[in-house]
Amino acid sequence: MTIQEWPNFTGVPEEEELSRARSDTQDLARWIWWNGELREAEAQTVHYYANALHYGTAAFEGIRCYPTEQGPALFRLREHVERLAQSARIYGMKLPFDAERLCEAAVEVTRTNGIENGYLRPLVFFGRGPIDLRPKRECPVHAFIAARQLGTFLGEGALRNGVRVTVSTWRRFHHTMMPTMAKASGHYANSVLAMHEALDRGYDDALLLNWDGTVASATGENIFFVRGGTLYTNDEASSIVPGITRDTVLKIAKQNDIPVVIRTFTREELLRADEVFLTGTAAEITPVRELDGTTYPTGRRTYGALFQRAYLRIVTGHDPRHEEWLTLVG
Repeated sequence: MTIQEWPNFTGVPEEEELSRARSDTQDLARWIWWNGELREAEAQTVHYYANALHYGTAAFEGIRCYPTEQGPALFRLREHVERLAQSARIYGMKLPFDAERLCEAAVEVTRTNGIENGYLRPLVFFGRGPIDLRPKRECPVHAFIAARQLGTFLGEGALRNGVRVTVSTWRRFHHTMMPTMAKASGHYANSVLAMHEALDRGYDDALLLNWDGTVASATGENIFFVRGGTLYTNDEASSIVPGITRDTVLKIAKQNDIPVVIRTFTREELLRADEVFLTGTAAEITPVRELDGTTYPTGRRTYGALFQRAYLRIVTGHDPRHEEWLTLVG
């Protein structure tokens, strides 16, 4: 591919936003927002008979905080909170707080902890109750928002150099078996199995296939690939969580006239791709440099790098076209 064939990413310079200082730890923040009030995080406990602890009956989100010239900002906060409410509703949870209050709480806990480069974890769950599988009848619903520092999620250098992934022998559960669009805690046991398998093989992450052999997702990320200048990804029919970072990439592509095809695809298509990258709130836009021995370019002059730089400019407040996606903490 020559430079002349590249898309014109309006306003995206060659220099990288990755030079901004990032935490190299995942230190937990001191304060947690718990059921409507700020508390010392270390003093907070969950009852050992909480239904969620035994059966995974919880829903959660991940929200990134980035430094901007106007101070720390939460990225697409409202969309994350609304998806949390949708996931909770699917599992029969009646949330004790509305979306507006949860957004206010996210800002409050971020500001109180002095977070700049960080990650928020809102989580709602069924608490203490009987040992049966009817938590919505008797178990109270609790809500909290925790915070921590977070730099590069998938390892040092992952954003620049890419990650190595393998196809897991574990299959993704089908959307007719469980509501795959919900970010429910119990669903991620499937991802834990796949990730442990990848680690045992010496890889950074794993891809999960669907029952029919088509590609679903990585353990916590959506998948994109590029072939012949066209961007490809799948959708809900592939039993994915339709990610907010995924949606951001699709909007960046539309804004810059990048052709996009959304459909199911196979492992073979990934092996024939020009580039592959993963998207997620924690992972951001992370290139894949290898899939089971097949290698891909990950340098600055790739589509993945262009999307990554465009994304990082948005979240750090350098693209005025998307100011509405940022909730300033100050």
